[in-house]
Amino acid sequence: MSERLAAKVIVITGAGSGIGAHTAATCAQAGAAVICADIDPEAAERTASAIADSGAKSAAVQVDVSDEAAANAMATAALEAFGKIDGLFANAGITGEGSAASLSLADWNRVIAVNLTGVFLSCRAVLPSMVDAGAGAIVATSSIGGLVGVPNIAAYAAAKGGVTGLVRQMAVDYAPDGVRVNAICPGTIPTPLVVSAYEQRNFIAGDVDDAFARAASRFPLGRVGTLDDAALLTLFLLSEESGWITGQSLAVDGGVSTAGWQVGQ
Repeated sequence: MSERLAAKVIVITGAGSGIGAHTAATCAQAGAAVICADIDPEAAERTASAIADSGAKSAAVQVDVSDEAAANAMATAALEAFGKIDGLFANAGITGEGSAASLSLADWNRVIAVNLTGVFLSCRAVLPSMVDAGAGAIVATSSIGGLVGVPNIAAYAAAKGGVTGLVRQMAVDYAPDGVRVNAICPGTIPTPLVVSAYEQRNFIAGDVDDAFARAASRFPLGRVGTLDDAALLTLFLLSEESGWITGQSLAVDGGVSTAGWQVGQ
């Protein structure tokens, strides 16, 4: 794996935990220098320090992706640290429980601000350097909730559906500049974010592992996802191995979006 991102500089938002932290480590193992960006500066620093301890290059940046100035500062920090930006994994996100009738406007706006506007601002911040270089790869985290109907996540589904549309649109705009844009659409992967969502839905009654073992039954492949499932797909999309792939939103979900979400699960 060590040569797949050799000499590349990758910016990862939401790098403090879950898919973001694991993907940051995976990209570093593949030879990349990684900017670990997160709203929690201590979490970003933990990920960056672990990468540095492994012998790879890294830097930590605090960022609220929903804030324009902060997103721009993140890109500036990456350029100051490593001189270029080859890839972005726009992964930062929050949960968003509630139906259209039950959601408050404040909750709707917050979920859209982080999960959709945050992707837009992160992409906009790094695009000028990629366009100048004539090359770049962007991967955004969408969700199966952006592909199929999932109960009680109105704002989250709207945001993730917006991400898939934005990815298609940017792919067309920036293909002439050598910039590819894709998204991953994870199903259930037991990250802190997903555990929080399960708790909000009262899906966890006792042991967390038991809750995810029960969840595995709705996936055609018979299990929930792993951090590697998401990280290795993201690595592929950031690497030159996917050089003729752009504008795609790829489900990594054990087949559930193909089989269809079952009401009540």
